[in-house]
Amino acid sequence: MKTAFDIIRLTPKTNCGECGFETCIVFAVSVIGGNCKVGLCPYIKDKAHGVNNERAGIAGEISPDTALLKELKSKVKSADLAKRADGLGAEAIEEGGQTALKLPYLGSEVTISAKGAKDLNGHELDPRDQILLYNYIFFGGSGPLTGQWIGLESLPNSISKVVTLRRYAEDKLAEAFGGNIEGLRKAAGRLSASLIDPCHADLCLIVPVLPKVPVQLHFWDQDTEEGFGPRVKALFDRRVLDFLDIESLIFASERTAEAIIAQTS
Repeated sequence: MKTAFDIIRLTPKTNCGECGFETCIVFAVSVIGGNCKVGLCPYIKDKAHGVNNERAGIAGEISPDTALLKELKSKVKSADLAKRADGLGAEAIEEGGQTALKLPYLGSEVTISAKGAKDLNGHELDPRDQILLYNYIFFGGSGPLTGQWIGLESLPNSISKVVTLRRYAEDKLAEAFGGNIEGLRKAAGRLSASLIDPCHADLCLIVPVLPKVPVQLHFWDQDTEEGFGPRVKALFDRRVLDFLDIESLIFASERTAEAIIAQTS
């Protein structure tokens, strides 16, 4: 499988947006993640370069020293992290003689700098999580959220992504917690999720994935008598695309599902 950096090298690297993504980097990560075909870029022939589009996470099999991650880390050196901190809901700190950002991520706190993204024990995060966190920083969104919750299908250019969200996040949670509402409540609670009451589903939760990227989950349990299986619906703040691109948002939802399920093991 090619790396995302290999895909970037095939693009014009102009961030023209003709593929439907805001930057060539986001497009490349999406291709490696199996969320879109490389042929979406009008400047690349799909099969001519032998790109494997099978999904393997948002960034495929990424090693900590991959060229893409190195490039993202290098960009942090020129970014004014202290100025971006408040808008991102982060705290600017000194780490190893340089500015880093500390912020909550999926129930724990992490630090992000040009050296990488680490947990508070100093362990480097999964490279895929690092890419997500760097994208959050580079988007540089700011301002309050609207408090208006919408489904992915209500966001622009997202219709083709609804199935991906369902498969890798919503259905995973439904399958894992069918017949076990209390288990879902407890597992999500370990990630600092808050309950919503009243709720129009059997259980409604808000999971603070990132400070400006909460995910609201509605869970309807299975009804064996009526023949209905369990179902989950993810909702997002109307301003979410000011803080993450659509691909990173889907990956954030996938990681949220995985993190919740992991709390049961």
